[in-house]
Amino acid sequence: MDLSNLMQMAGQLRAQLAQIQQQSGDKRYTGEAGAGLVRIVMTGRYEAVEVHIDPKCPTSGDLALLEDLLRAAVNQATARVTEGHKDSLADFAKQMGIDPSLLGTTGL
Repeated sequence: MDLSNLMQMAGQLRAQLAQIQQQSGDKRYTGEAGAGLVRIVMTGRYEAVEVHIDPKCPTSGDLALLEDLLRAAVNQATARVTEGHKDSLADFAKQMGIDPSLLGTTGL
């Protein structure tokens, strides 16, 4: 394989990775807490796009509980985004014939 072919392959890989990043960023992930009393929807870019607080959630007088529920929902959504990115990278690696564990995506 000559250098020209290698450079062309590298460009194709870069384009494929950019496409995967775009698709990952467009996905939405949900984190919940308090059996669904609080729900956060986050994009693959770690942007919170929806916050749902069930009207049954005890907000009056127990601000600390609401804060804990919000924190837990955000943390869960963030963890799901991270796992989604790892899954996308592992899938890409498999398509390229690369062992995903070499990219730090073990356990997927």
